[in-house]
Amino acid sequence: MEQFRKKTAHFASSDEGVKVAELITLVDNNPLAKEILKLLDVKSILGEIIQIPGSRDLVKIQNAINQKYHKEDLESDLNSISLYSGEDFTINFNALEQNKYFVSLGTKQINTVPIYSATNDFFSELYQMEKYASKLIKDGYKDIVEANLRMLKGIQTLTKKFRILHDREEDNFYLRAIISLSSYFNYDNNIAIVISLLALHEEMKKYDIKYRLKVCEYNESFISMFFESSKAKELQNIGYVRNLIEVSNDEIKREALKFNGVCYISFKDSNNIDNELFIIRPQEIKSRILSIKHNVLPKTAIEELSHISDAGNIHTSLFEDIATITQIKSPEQIKFLLKRKVESAKGDSIKRYKKQILDTLNESTSNIIQLLTLFKKIELIANEDIDAIEYIRYIVYQALIDRK
Repeated sequence: MEQFRKKTAHFASSDEGVKVAELITLVDNNPLAKEILKLLDVKSILGEIIQIPGSRDLVKIQNAINQKYHKEDLESDLNSISLYSGEDFTINFNALEQNKYFVSLGTKQINTVPIYSATNDFFSELYQMEKYASKLIKDGYKDIVEANLRMLKGIQTLTKKFRILHDREEDNFYLRAIISLSSYFNYDNNIAIVISLLALHEEMKKYDIKYRLKVCEYNESFISMFFESSKAKELQNIGYVRNLIEVSNDEIKREALKFNGVCYISFKDSNNIDNELFIIRPQEIKSRILSIKHNVLPKTAIEELSHISDAGNIHTSLFEDIATITQIKSPEQIKFLLKRKVESAKGDSIKRYKKQILDTLNESTSNIIQLLTLFKKIELIANEDIDAIEYIRYIVYQALIDRK
């Protein structure tokens, strides 16, 4: 669905930052955040301004998402669930009397449209019948799907927590995911923004370094923020390598909040126009600064933030990898490696762009600048399709840096 596609926001340097007191209003309604803010002793810095350009507009973006969507974790058993609304496949929850949010809405039953992998997740809990059920749904065999559920209710006891999205503007309900009944701490996007900005604010106070928010990729349940540091290194005869810290958060997946070391090459392209190419390692373990999982206690999460000082070592290692591109003698060989990867790619994220990318790769290159310019063209083909761009960046790294 279009409204749930990841979006990209670029930030102007004229945004001078956000007050700490304004920032923490993002987490006013999250009980977990109260403990985190206490552990970070935020009271002592309420009057400070986080001077990270882009942070003020980021808070505005997240506030707009919070106003549009309410997220409710509903505990339900299988007997309280039905399927379909008319001929449309929905997953319906019919016992809402114990849930305060739905009681406040005056509703006793909701029909939810499953999004992302929610349909497969639901049926995988029922004797792993996701492929069978998906095929029946796709082919319009409503009666068989409903009959299967009726029979399963007689033999299967299933109680789960379901993440429900309520689009308050359109008054529609969506099933986002199934989450753990226990050991789940809601490190949501609001907390991710607050923690990342506060952590980088402290880094800026301690060390001779500045950050600005360069770009953000996001939807209602996912966010990836790229903070560019003031540190840069010259890349001989090409341009500069600029360091970034990517802070990403997925409210559903196992690793809730991650800080990764990333770089981009700043160069003048074949037409002498300023350009840049992101360099992101496919092997996340080599770029990871820290990671906080959904089952981690707030105290442990705050202790994990001390590893942000490891960013320097990761950026140094990544620069050493990138610097090897100055030794490339045959750009056409590198281009061939990328072409081979695109030809063999099977993922849905890249399929729709395959032909256009392969056509672009027919352009000849005789030097490293032309090669970087060509790779940037390929990235731009996916435009704002973030999943496709992420895949392209990975295979560009493999061809350009790993050369395999």
